[in-house]
Amino acid sequence: MTATHGSEDRVRLDFRGAVGLGALHEDVTIVPGTAAGVLPAKRPWPLILVICDAVSLIASFTLGALVRLPLGSREGPTSLASSLLNEVPYAPLFILAMVGYGLYYRQRRRLYATSFPDLGELVHAIVLGSILALATSALVHRLTGVQRLGWVEVLFMGLPALVLVPSVRGLTSLSLRSRKLVRSRLVVVGSGTVANSLARRLQSCPDIEVVGFVDDDPIVLPPCPHLGGITDLPAVCDQVGADRVLVAFSSTSPTRLIEVLRQLPAKVSISVVPRLFELVTWRSQVEELHGLTVMDVAPSRHGLVSLATKRAVDIVISFSLLLVLSPLMALIAVAIKLTSPGPVFFRQPRVGYKNRVFSIFKFRTMGVGSDEIKIDLREHNDVDGPLFKLRVDPRVTPVGRFLRSTSLDEIPQLINVLVGRMALVGPRPFVSDESAEINGWAARRFDVRPGMTGLWQISGRNDLPFEELRQLDYAYVASWSLWWDLKILWLTPGSVLRRHGAY
Repeated sequence: MTATHGSEDRVRLDFRGAVGLGALHEDVTIVPGTAAGVLPAKRPWPLILVICDAVSLIASFTLGALVRLPLGSREGPTSLASSLLNEVPYAPLFILAMVGYGLYYRQRRRLYATSFPDLGELVHAIVLGSILALATSALVHRLTGVQRLGWVEVLFMGLPALVLVPSVRGLTSLSLRSRKLVRSRLVVVGSGTVANSLARRLQSCPDIEVVGFVDDDPIVLPPCPHLGGITDLPAVCDQVGADRVLVAFSSTSPTRLIEVLRQLPAKVSISVVPRLFELVTWRSQVEELHGLTVMDVAPSRHGLVSLATKRAVDIVISFSLLLVLSPLMALIAVAIKLTSPGPVFFRQPRVGYKNRVFSIFKFRTMGVGSDEIKIDLREHNDVDGPLFKLRVDPRVTPVGRFLRSTSLDEIPQLINVLVGRMALVGPRPFVSDESAEINGWAARRFDVRPGMTGLWQISGRNDLPFEELRQLDYAYVASWSLWWDLKILWLTPGSVLRRHGAY
């Protein structure tokens, strides 16, 4: 939850999964190599977004003109140069609409900078920008006689922008984070189980630097330096150049903690992990109820139309990707056959929807007979719970190691999606002996089809403890929505490219 020095009637919560890790809000800092104790050099993230949006809009206008002009429309200019000369001056109106929707200010407050949560606002802003451009061109035409924009021109200006603007924003954010150019310096308040979990998770994020924790008489030390007691917090933030404080259940009395937090300068943003954070998801929101701040537990939206749309999206995307990736699949198949004896595909029984067993398809990454020596490797297991994973697995072939690290071995699962045994987004499918360990509230994961990607994929994959994975699966099922699926699909490529938790 974000606490600021002002007030808002409605604040969006964007927690990464059920445990409230990531996707909080903050003043993003760009740190070219900050050392502890040195105030990070700040550069305006909104300016980066303005440049991205301006470039995206000009590219959109160009693409729209290239498509529109061959159609022979009678409206507007008839050459690319004259068309751009007539349309580009209206680009600031689109920027102005985005300013009106707060799309630049909100990015300054995010710890996890991504444009996807703002996709709805981006669509509205682009539509509003198109309307403003149409109206303004009519006014300019009446006052000066300059050629006005036709509705066909405005349509071809706006449609490409609906794709290019959020895509360029997302790719820019991903590029800056992966190169550690966009980083936030964070101090954790607390030293209990939640603070430990937060610190461990956030330390693995390239765009976050956990500089240490602050607490009185810490019992369990998080995996980061102890910087002082609660009363030292303002001085600590100033000394280490922190721009975010994350409050994670300190044993200090709430009254004293609030008093100290109020002493922080405005440049230091404050985020508070909610008490029942296991129930909080991306779709949870903070609202005002007769002057009282409350948080909702977002319900699932398993309506017939939503489920039918989800299945239609699965079919269209899986079929399209199988066609597009077929040459790559052929190359992978040849590489597997040339480097190790055995079949190209690996088939294994997995437990899916309603506890039904199905065969999952993946590219084979191990030598033949690897399952037979699995029991001998159990004592070297690198994950907890009933799951079995090895960071350095001797059974994996050289080609298989590359396929696993890049997730290319997962491509054949699109076949499972196409035939309806799996979905693009859903809980991770387990083998029978692992699924047998899942019961109680966690068994709700079997109420939906398992997915190729999901909250576990974008939240750490194999680096996640088993208990946290169970909570993520429950959160996905309990608060499912089609919009949430689209958000997970958007974030998956970045997770794959970072290879976070892939082994």
